[in-house]
Amino acid sequence: MQGTDQAAELQEQIDALNRKLDFIVDELEHQKRHRLEMQDLKEDLTIVAKDLYQTTVVELEEVSDHVRPGDTVFLLKKLLRNVNNLSAAFDQLESARDLLADLTPITKEVYSSALVAMEDLDRKGYFELARKGKCLADSAVPTIVEEDIDELCENVPRLIRWMKAVTQPGTLQSLETMVVALERGEASAREDWSLFRLLREMNKPETRKGMAAMLEFVKGLGAPKGARALEAGANIVETKE
Repeated sequence: MQGTDQAAELQEQIDALNRKLDFIVDELEHQKRHRLEMQDLKEDLTIVAKDLYQTTVVELEEVSDHVRPGDTVFLLKKLLRNVNNLSAAFDQLESARDLLADLTPITKEVYSSALVAMEDLDRKGYFELARKGKCLADSAVPTIVEEDIDELCENVPRLIRWMKAVTQPGTLQSLETMVVALERGEASAREDWSLFRLLREMNKPETRKGMAAMLEFVKGLGAPKGARALEAGANIVETKE
C-alpha cells in the first residue's frame, strides 16, 4: 500500500515537471519568434534607412552649392529665437480658422439673399435693360469726340438749371395744359367755325391770356443770344432753385 502511494506521488511530481518543461518550451518558442520578428524588422529598417540615407545624400548634393554648413545652425538658432512669434502666428491661424467657421453660415445666407435679389432684378428686366444700355453706349461712343465731351461738361450747369425749371410743379402743369390745349385744338380744327364765333372766343379772358403767353414765347424765340429776356429767364430759374 505504501509503495502504491509513493508511486502516485512520484507520478504527480513527474507530471508537474512535465508541465513546467512544456511552459519553458513554449516560452522559448515565443522568445525565438520574437527574436526572429525583431531581426526581420531590423533588416527592413536597415534597408529603409539605407534608401533614406542615399536619397538624402542625392537631395543634399543638389543644394550643396547653395547651402553652407553654418546655414543650418543659423536657421535652427533663428527658429529657437522666434518660437514665441511662431506660436503667436499659429494662434492667429487658429483664430482665423475659427472666424472662417463662424462666417461660413453668414456667407451662405448672404449668398442666398444675393441670388434671390439678382433673380428678382432679372425678373423685373434690369439686366436686359443693362444689356440694351450697353448696346446703346457701344453705338454712341464711336460718334462722340473729345470736343463733344468738353462742350457737354461746360453746359452741365445750364442743363441742370433747365431740368430743375422743367420739373417745377408750375412748369409741369403748364406743359400738361399745353398738351390738353393741343388736343382740343386738333378737335376744333375739324369743326367749321364762323367769324363771329372766332371773335367771341378771342374776346374771352383765357384767350387773351393765352395769346399774351404765345407772344412772349415768340418774342423769346426771336430774341438774340444773351438778350435781356433770356437773362431774366435764367434769373427766374436760379431763383426757383
